[in-house]
Amino acid sequence: MIEALSAIAQTLGELQSLASGALGAPDSVVPNPGGASGATSFSSTLKGALDRLDGTIASANNTAKSFAAGNHDIPLSDVMVSLEQANLSLQMAANVRDKVVAAYSNVMNMQV
Repeated sequence: MIEALSAIAQTLGELQSLASGALGAPDSVVPNPGGASGATSFSSTLKGALDRLDGTIASANNTAKSFAAGNHDIPLSDVMVSLEQANLSLQMAANVRDKVVAAYSNVMNMQV
């Protein structure tokens, strides 16, 4: 994994441990008011998004390496588009991380 992704995964682990301590049970999830049995948890959704991000970055890296190695079947425009998609995905993940940390800080600073 990329260094930033491992830091996000570590932060997610810390948030999960804090949440499990606050809720009183490990891996407990706040019940869904609709009662949908196929609902996914926040952590699994976040893990899936991080896995997709990692795949996007790895794919762009492989495309760029292949082009640099002399593979002329890949146009330069495809290489540039894949690298820009990976860049935008990483920027979005960083922005989401910043928003989650800010929300967590706001909740922790609330007076009860």
